[in-house]
Amino acid sequence: MKVQREKHYKKKNLLRRRILIVCSAVLIVAAIGGGAVLAGSALAQNIVASDSSSAVSELPSSQGEDPAASGGESSDAPVSEAGTDSSAPQAVEPGDYSDAAFIGDSRTEALKTYGLLKNATYYTYKGLKVDTVFTEACIDEGGTKMTVMDAISLHQYNRIYISLGVNELGWVSTDIFIEDYGKIIDTLKETQPNATIYVQAILPVSQKKSEQDKIYNNPRINEFNALLEQMAADKGVVYLPVNTAVMDETGSLPVGASTDGVHPNIDYCRKWVAYLDENS
Repeated sequence: MKVQREKHYKKKNLLRRRILIVCSAVLIVAAIGGGAVLAGSALAQNIVASDSSSAVSELPSSQGEDPAASGGESSDAPVSEAGTDSSAPQAVEPGDYSDAAFIGDSRTEALKTYGLLKNATYYTYKGLKVDTVFTEACIDEGGTKMTVMDAISLHQYNRIYISLGVNELGWVSTDIFIEDYGKIIDTLKETQPNATIYVQAILPVSQKKSEQDKIYNNPRINEFNALLEQMAADKGVVYLPVNTAVMDETGSLPVGASTDGVHPNIDYCRKWVAYLDENS
C-alpha cells in the first residue's frame, strides 16, 4: 500500500507540475496575444482531463491558422482602398489652400507678401508672362532655378489658379496671347491630371491709369478677359471673373485701392481672396 501511495503521489505531483508549466506558458502567450491563448487553454484542459497514464494531447492542425491562408475572412483585417494615391493632395477646409498652386505675376506675388492665401504654393515672378512660364528659370526648386512649368510638374495639386495677362497687354497679336495661354492649360492637364484649373480674369487698373495709358487700360483688359473666358470654355476649365470683386461702377480699381493704379493694396487683395474663397 505504501508503494502504491508513493506512486499515486508521484503521479499527482507530476500532473500538478505539468499544469503549472502549462499555466505559466498560457500567461506568457497571453501577454503576446493571438490565438495561441486558446491553444494553451485547450492544452490545459486536455491535461486536467487525462488520467495519470495519458500524454499531452496534440493541438488541432487548424489551431492558430491565418484565416486568409485558409480562404476565410477576418472581420478585423484592414481593407485596402484600391486606387488611392497617398501622394495626392487631400481635400481641405474652405480658406485653406494647401492643395493649391498659384501661377502669376507681381499681382499674385502681393498675395504671397500679404500672406492672404493659407498654405498656398506660389509659382510667381515679377513680369511673368504666358510665354516666359516655359522659358525663364525663375523658380527656386531645392536650390535649382527652374521654369514655372518645370517646377510645378514636380508636384501634384488639386487646384491650380492662373493669373496672367497684364504684362501682355502690349502684344500686337491677341491670337498669340491666347495660343500661348492655351499651351499652359494643355501642359497642366498632362502634368496635373487630377487638378481643377482656374483661369482668373485680369484685374482692372485705376480710371486715371486707364485714361492716361494707351496700353495698360481697362478697354484693353476687357478685350483680353473676353478672350480668356472663351478660351476657358473651349479648354473645359473654370473662368473666374475676379475683376468684379475689386472694380467700382466704372469697371476700374477704385480711388485709394492702389498706389500706382495697377497693383491692389492689401484691402483690395483681401476682396480678391474673398472671391476665391466663395467661388472655388
